[in-house]
Amino acid sequence: MPRAKTNAQMLAELDALYRLGYRGHVDFVDDNLIGNKKAVKAFLPELAQWLEAHDCPFEFTTEASINIADDAELLRLLNRANFVGVFIGIESPDPATLIAMRKKQNTRRNIAESIHKVYAAGLFVTAGFIIGFDTEQRSMADAMVDLIEEAAIPVCMVGLLYALPNTQLTRRLEAEGRLHPFPERANVKSADQCTMGLNFTTLRPRQEILADYVHVLERIYDPAAYAGRLLRLTKMLDNSGRKQQRTRAEHSRHKLGSLEIVHRIMTNLPEPRDMFRHTLTQCMASNPASIRWIVAMMALYLHVGPYSRDVIGRIEVMATALEPAAEHAMAERSMTEPLRIERASSSFAV
Repeated sequence: MPRAKTNAQMLAELDALYRLGYRGHVDFVDDNLIGNKKAVKAFLPELAQWLEAHDCPFEFTTEASINIADDAELLRLLNRANFVGVFIGIESPDPATLIAMRKKQNTRRNIAESIHKVYAAGLFVTAGFIIGFDTEQRSMADAMVDLIEEAAIPVCMVGLLYALPNTQLTRRLEAEGRLHPFPERANVKSADQCTMGLNFTTLRPRQEILADYVHVLERIYDPAAYAGRLLRLTKMLDNSGRKQQRTRAEHSRHKLGSLEIVHRIMTNLPEPRDMFRHTLTQCMASNPASIRWIVAMMALYLHVGPYSRDVIGRIEVMATALEPAAEHAMAERSMTEPLRIERASSSFAV
């Protein structure tokens, strides 16, 4: 049963952070902030008043389902309450997979257009995608890349499906004799969460799934592709109506010298650096209210770019070690078993 804290409880937590002297980014850790729209719409005006009374000490991010794009009033309230970004679980471009995951809301819309509506409300988007579902009848890689490019989402968390304990997915796989033994707790803590997915015998050839994963990571974290999505984002992320107030954290960054920070980021970005520089110039000229977030996304590439290449290397080693004949034999046996609707979990490459 979903539970909701009271408005007073949430504001009390922010009061505690404020008294401790913290200023800056706060994440509302919720699988879906808008799961109870009535409650969140009642809370956001109070949050906006609290921010105004405290000289806007915090800015917020959260997680929400994609139907957040359908509610213009909700997006306006989030903007006014200084929400600057949202993580959205898109998961797959395949309708059959989305239905099996109970994400039918993702099948009733043009996903890219929905993301663009969120941008127009002044919130940047990061998104989650998963590869390895039983419902995948063919390669998902190109369709997934095309969707990411069309939506212009710079940072995408792409993961291999992982069956977690005590879930419908795990119970079904175990009944079908396809679930691999769970590792010891100590091993889980030290594991690379991006390469420990697919802890079951897959229906599609495992090598094909791993090849999809590598292909998606190579394409979306190619420097030119990433810079291109950033450039398109500068034309859609509309912070022009957002009340411009500097938090204490922002003041600190400003004192360090914003040009110095930008120079440091640009110097460490990979080639073709000119594309990133062009994106920055375009944003400064046409969308200065959003420049901070474009710079932040450039800074994120200093992590996600090298990390994606590290994950690709690990996955390629795993793929080389596979025995295709045994994998195909198990796939043929499992294809005769019925699919069931279930919730799924993933490991994300961040």
